[in-house]
Parts: sequence; structure tokens; C-alpha cells
Amino acid sequence: MEKIINYKLKDFLRLSDVDEILNYLVLLENLNPLKEIKNPTSKWWNRKPKRLKIKSVKDLSFGDVTLIRNLINEPELNSLIEIFKMVSELNEKQILNLGIIQFYGIFSFIKQELLEISNWEVNELIDDEDGIVDIHQEMVQAKERMARFGVLNTINSLANDDVTKWDAIQKLPYTTVFTKLKMDMVKNKIQSEIAELKRKQLKQ
Repeated sequence: MEKIINYKLKDFLRLSDVDEILNYLVLLENLNPLKEIKNPTSKWWNRKPKRLKIKSVKDLSFGDVTLIRNLINEPELNSLIEIFKMVSELNEKQILNLGIIQFYGIFSFIKQELLEISNWEVNELIDDEDGIVDIHQEMVQAKERMARFGVLNTINSLANDDVTKWDAIQKLPYTTVFTKLKMDMVKNKIQSEIAELKRKQLKQ
């Protein structure tokens, strides 16, 4: 490929040359993550910021993180557009008008964030005794996210089996939910260790 053209996403999707598309994808899928881009909504008359910061997935609500994880591997373009709306606040037209370098740079940032979240969960919310976990496998299985525990089970547990509180739990920041799960895991482990110690003392 002699020259890389920063096609608008909508024009890139119209390309018919399969070899050209594949050559581009090899490059685009390895772009460094972009945390901010030139703001397409900034005009001289509206005084909007010239740079648009992309939201960290980790800073979104628990429900939004779960939704992104479910959408990320769906083949439909609409799924990706929904994710981009959540992290950029751009509308569909503005997203389709992004250059492919910007689009795939943001996509790389989103994937990096999801990998970091999976690493958190595998390292902090799964007992070492459960065995070795393939982090990349955890990333791929979008319907089975939040590491090995089911999302609904997690929501229900935090809501103390009160279904009327499920919606409120999903609106909590992801980091708040993660911290509570970590605290519960540590608490349960300590309680198990104390119970085991008492059991051994009774045997003596």
C-alpha cells in the first residue's frame, strides 16, 4: 500500500476492493489507542472545545459497561455506533463522518479499556484456587462478561435479592460495583479462614 487515505468511515464501508480493505484493516486494527480527537462538532460560532475527549469505559456505569461488553463483538455496525455514542456523545452521522484513523484509534482505546477491566476482574475477583484463567477468552465471550460470575447474579447479590433495586445497581459507577465485589470476596475469604481455624481447634 503506497499511500494511506484517511477515508471517512462511511466511504470506507463502501469500498469494494477486498484486498484493499484487508490491507487497511491490518493497519487500522493495530493503531495506538486514541483518548481524544479533533472535535467534529466544534465550529467557530459555537465555541465548543476544539478537542473531544473520549470517555474511559471504566468511568461509565455498571449497566453501560455490561452493555458495551455485550455489543463489542456483534458484527453489526449499529452495535459499534451505539458504543461510540456512549463514549463520545457523537451522533450516528458524526461517527460515520469520522476518519478511519480516528474511528479505529477510538475503537482501540475501547478494547484496551475492556481488557483492563477483564484483567481487574480476573486478578481481583477470582480466587487463585479456581485455577488459571485465559484473559483473552474472557474478553471474547461478550455474553459471559464480569469474569466468571454472571451479571444478573452480581446485580441480584448487590441488591440483596430485591429485584426492585436492580435498576439502581446498574446505574452505579462500574468502579463502585467492582470495589464492593472485591470487598465481599475478601470478607468471605476471611470468614472461611476463621471457620476453618475454628474447625481445626475443635478437633484438637
